[in-house]
Amino acid sequence: MHSTASRWGLRRFARALGVGNAWCAARWVVVALLPWAGAGAQTSPDTTAALALYQKAAVRFANARTIRAGFEQTLISPISKTPRVSRGEMLQRPPSRFAFRFTDPAGDAVVADGAALWVYLPSSAKGQVLKLPREVGGAFDVVARLLNNPGDKNQVRVVPEADMVGGEPVRLFSLTPRSDGAPFQSAKVWIGADALVRQIEIEEPGGLRRRLRFSNMRLGARLPRDAFVFTVPAGVRVIDQAALMGGGVRRP
Repeated sequence: MHSTASRWGLRRFARALGVGNAWCAARWVVVALLPWAGAGAQTSPDTTAALALYQKAAVRFANARTIRAGFEQTLISPISKTPRVSRGEMLQRPPSRFAFRFTDPAGDAVVADGAALWVYLPSSAKGQVLKLPREVGGAFDVVARLLNNPGDKNQVRVVPEADMVGGEPVRLFSLTPRSDGAPFQSAKVWIGADALVRQIEIEEPGGLRRRLRFSNMRLGARLPRDAFVFTVPAGVRVIDQAALMGGGVRRP
């Protein structure tokens, strides 16, 4: 049986991540920012050019040693309908290291340090940090997951209508899973003429919509030496994998 502290902690993390079921919190940590991509069978000249852009973006990000960008995340729950907006900076060193450090709400962070995934949300789950296995952190290589293996798991459709993100023209692609049981109902990706991703949006099976808009994205950018270091603050409890499986809550 899980400890009362473990259940209480997961409920708070679930609410913070926009999830209704506390025991789904760990899974939603994985899929919160996670898109997948595929390729369709459209053949018009415009579509061919658009899909070439998609492929170019895939190559650019696959070859990137580091990624750095500002982000704005918007969550829209099917229950409340009121958008929840947060902002911060994304740092990545694919495939297993990344950091989403929030400036609004200040102090929140999701960090994969190569050994573990840390989810620290003091704005919503005070006094505790969720620690997950290293393998879970690899799933947060957001852009690579979106662009990886076109045509494999999802169908990509080029949306013909012109669109803009941050005042810049972009090509919009709509993603649909090829099989049942996918962790999203639909996804979209907006790519600029420079083959950089400007925005992604995912609709989860439960109806939650999550949008990430990127700004000043740089591939191969220099990162701080401590970019992927997470230090547990004094007095903060660690809810680790053992706690999720009933091993209790430990203190650092």
